[in-house]
Parts: sequence; structure tokens; C-alpha cells
Amino acid sequence: MQIFNFLAILLLPFFVITACSTTPTNPNAPTVLEQHKNISAEPSTKHNLAKLIKQTDNCVIEFTGNFETGKATEHWIFKGDQLISAFSNVDAEVENKQTVFDPKDAEKLKNFNSLKNNFKTSNLEKCN
Repeated sequence: MQIFNFLAILLLPFFVITACSTTPTNPNAPTVLEQHKNISAEPSTKHNLAKLIKQTDNCVIEFTGNFETGKATEHWIFKGDQLISAFSNVDAEVENKQTVFDPKDAEKLKNFNSLKNNFKTSNLEKCN
């Protein structure tokens, strides 16, 4: 029993130092501020996930909707109230394609603002 106690005391600092030294820190890494499942959004999907992601200079709303034949993922890149760019990727049995949205298109802006309304104002303010 004394040998076990001795080894435990001897090895304990090694485990503590190892655990502390392997934690990566990158202040510029994107951070998920908030996420919601199964929100009401267009296109209408069976299951979906909306994430508000903070990047170094802007934010992204990532919306992924699952369909019976695949999924679509939209990325809405913005700063403050200004939509910078937006695009979608469709990965389905019948097609795989990317579509770039016009950030000035009234219908796309309406969809963007509808997505933004799912997130807390305090988190959206971090995107200014």
C-alpha cells in the first residue's frame, strides 16, 4: 500500500501538468454564440439547426435543414445589420449544388431577418 501511495504522489504532478498543457487556446477561433433546433424557416424542413457563430470580423448564421433526400446548408455572413454575403449548399440524392444569394435581394433579406429573429439581441450585439 505504501508503494501505491508513493507512486500516486510521485505521478500526480505529471498528470496535472499534462492536463493543463494540452488545452488549446485560440482567441480568433469561431465561437458558437447560440443555436436552436427545428425553427420555423424557409425552406420548410423536417429537422433543422440554426447557429449564430461569431468570427473575428463578423458573424455567420449557419442554417442546416434536412430533407428526405438530403440536406441544405445556408451561410448568412453579416456585421451589425449589414448582410455581407450569403450562399447555400444542397447535398441531395437528386442534386449537389451551391447557390450564391444576392445580399440586396428583398426576399433574401426578409429570410435573413427572419433567421436573425431566432437569436437573442444580446448575442446579435456581439456581431456589431
